[in-house]
Parts: sequence; C-alpha cells; structure tokens
Amino acid sequence: MTPLERAIVMLESQPDNPTRFSAVIERLADAEVFLILEAEATEFEVIPKTVMLNSQEYVAIYDTELRLSESVGGEVEYLSVSGRALVQMLSGQNTGIALNSGATAIGYVFEPQTLQWLANSLNERPNEMTQQITQVFPPPVLGPKDLDALSVKLTAAQGLAEYACLVEATDVANSKNPLLCFVGLVPDAQANLAKLVQEYLQFSEQGGAPWDVIYLAPDHGMVEKLLNVGLRFDLPVPEVAVERPAPGTVPGQPPIFN
Repeated sequence: MTPLERAIVMLESQPDNPTRFSAVIERLADAEVFLILEAEATEFEVIPKTVMLNSQEYVAIYDTELRLSESVGGEVEYLSVSGRALVQMLSGQNTGIALNSGATAIGYVFEPQTLQWLANSLNERPNEMTQQITQVFPPPVLGPKDLDALSVKLTAAQGLAEYACLVEATDVANSKNPLLCFVGLVPDAQANLAKLVQEYLQFSEQGGAPWDVIYLAPDHGMVEKLLNVGLRFDLPVPEVAVERPAPGTVPGQPPIFN
C-alpha cells in the first residue's frame, strides 16, 4: 500500500476529519504518479487520458506502474510526474484527478476546487527575513503525528542538505519561534528547503504558527550549539550512479563475446 493509499484509508474511517483530508492532499503533492497518455508526449504537448464522472472531467492517474498496467491490460504510452507538478499543470483548467481508475487498488477522486486550492498553496512562497539569533533552546514538543509528518516531509530534502536540527530560538527582536536549521554545502538550497517547511506547516496541526529556517555550512560555529539542544533529523543520501565502462574501452580488458 502506497503512502497516498494509506492516507485515503485513514480518511475513509473518519471522512469529516479535516486533518486526515489534509494528509491525503499532502500525500498527493508528494507522490510520484503515472498518467496514461492519449498520444506520445512531445516537447510541447502532453495529452493525458481523462474519464468523465457526472459530466465532470478527471485526469486518470495511478500511484504505481503495476496498477496502470492492470487498468489498461496491455502496453500503453504513459508519463511519470510528481503530484505537485500535475496539480500545477491542471491549475485553472476545471479538471479533477481520478486515482487508480479501472484498477482494483484503492481509488479516490480529487475535485477541481480541491486541486485549485492545492495549486494556490503550492505557489505560495515563504518570506525572506534577516534576523540575528540571540539564544537557542530545546525544540517545541511535537505530537507523534506532527513529528512523523515532519520526518516524512524531510525525506524530500534528499541531496539538499546533510541533516536538519530543530530547536527554538530567540532573535534580536525578542521573537521566539521554532527554528529548523539545515546543515550542508549545497548552494542556493535554502529557498527550496524553506518552501518544503512551509508546506509541512500548511498541512500540519501547528495552527499556522511561524517557523524560521536557516542553512549553515557544517563548520559554522553555531552548528554545535544547535546540536547540543536540538532534535536532529538525518536526511536521505542520494544514490550515486555507478559508471560502468563500455566493453573494450579499458586497456588490457578486451570485450568478451558469447
């Protein structure tokens, strides 16, 4: 069962729970989805297969390639995209999304109004501010669900930092907020990471409370202070592609023919 399906199952047990509905929307944005195409995609045009439900058009998506194959029963042109990219592509088109249409897996229908709200949320950008930190404290207490949601969201930071550290910090204006510090050596990563944290807050139970985000090099003098009081999250390490030389290209190692 995929993370998106698990969120849908949780919602079905409490359909009026706004927190569980938010979890479904968030999992859609984070998911990799597969679209059946009406024709081969070109550089300029992608035409996904759509289905009609009660006179409303929906793009048919699948959360695994196996479920897509089960639906069509054979070979078909398809495209893999992130959920967030698809939602932004559909913005303003009055088109919904039908998950796992025609497959035996768990399905769900995302209405156009929901997708438009999500697209607007994904397009929001955090404010950039320059404030000097004066004191750091242990992090705020997060409930198990929020802590788990934060851990899941931080997996999307793969390759953008080595790890993150959550504390509470006071600045020169005496404002005290949660502070998430990312530590690494990736130029220009902070904007993407700040956006990632903003998305977490939009779908969490933090009630719109502001968080601050900073990015520090591993040898920065403040890193040790943060680690002494903070909660550390190790981020996934990108897989390194193994380069294999073509047969016959290495001196002294002739190609072998069977």
